[in-house]
Amino acid sequence: MRISKYLSSIAVILIFGVTSSFAAVDQTFVERILKENREFVDFIDVCVTNFTPDKKNDLFTIYQKHFNAEVAFLQGDYKRAFDNVYDSQKDMVALYEFMLTEYYLEDSKNILDGFAPDIIRTKNTAAKQYLTLGYRDRTLARTFYISGEASHPKLYSYKIYKYLEAINMARRGKRYAFISLYTGQDGKVKLKIYNQMFKSENEKGGLFFKRFVDKNEKDYIIEMNKTYEEYEKELDQKPATEEVKTAEGVKNTQTADALNTANFEKKMERSVRFRKEQRVAQYIMNEEFDKAETIIRSYVDDYNFKLILATFNALDSAETHPAEGETTTAAKKDYKKFIQHHNDNYIIMNGKSVLDSVVGDVKVIDAVKKEDKKIVDQEKIEGGGNKIPDSEANKKLEDAAKENKEPNK
Repeated sequence: MRISKYLSSIAVILIFGVTSSFAAVDQTFVERILKENREFVDFIDVCVTNFTPDKKNDLFTIYQKHFNAEVAFLQGDYKRAFDNVYDSQKDMVALYEFMLTEYYLEDSKNILDGFAPDIIRTKNTAAKQYLTLGYRDRTLARTFYISGEASHPKLYSYKIYKYLEAINMARRGKRYAFISLYTGQDGKVKLKIYNQMFKSENEKGGLFFKRFVDKNEKDYIIEMNKTYEEYEKELDQKPATEEVKTAEGVKNTQTADALNTANFEKKMERSVRFRKEQRVAQYIMNEEFDKAETIIRSYVDDYNFKLILATFNALDSAETHPAEGETTTAAKKDYKKFIQHHNDNYIIMNGKSVLDSVVGDVKVIDAVKKEDKKIVDQEKIEGGGNKIPDSEANKKLEDAAKENKEPNK
């Protein structure tokens, strides 16, 4: 008797424990897929914002379902939360596939094919290698797409993951294409590119290489051979105020200290910067750009991004408006159009987030609306025979029942 009671107690404990563990697993699982789904939504938001803002309604529908999944999770209704995530991913698959096929696969191919003739003509081995890597990643992107497209139609999260990887591969392919564009330029063009990059940095308050920007060859060499004592003496002789133009073209009056020392540059830091500027100037003058890059990276954040951006600006300025008597097929290229792709490659939005513009419009949608609940309850009452009709309707029902019973008699 005692043994049977003991076994019964164990059974109850086990059943309770298993039930609780399943509930915990469900909550943990839904919490994980909610986090994963939000990452999917944020990822596609960048793509839509940068290339197809007209897909705003599609993104809104996707986020609306995800939002209600979040609400259901907070309410403890994990099944409804899962259903909303599943529906959200069903719509997301179509948007991901559209963005991948219509933009990333297509654009990456067009960019690589467009750069290929000029890069091959330069006979630059490094540029050709970067171009090869770009084509390789574009091929990998297509492989990921085929893998996702061929998977089971109901495996939405798997499809999205494959399409996401394909977009990342296409982005990397475009990055290699842009690096090959820079690498394939000759020394004179690279001088202009570096000048453009430092000029942009100086406009934002950077001090490195400021004294060499926009200098002609003669003044450049004079500046390069200057001693630190001469440089310090020139700083002391600067006027109390100077009128400078900001990046927006607005004139601004600043003190000499603000112009030359920015955020209180210490004397030791200034002397180190001076010596490194001289070395970089020598490397650039001798077209030893790889050696210069090592030093520049310590002063310029996001070096790769800014170098490619400067490449587009320098090439667009030089080739859209070529020198007198100079003719080139590249003069007709609009390099600034690639900035849109360049920003997207580094997950930078070209405008205001489309998702942020629709977040305020989402609404909580309950599992059962009040009107629907009233109809369902009414149907249950009528179907169960528990409705109490009025006297006239009750009499008609009794007469109909008698007529049905008479033939049986």
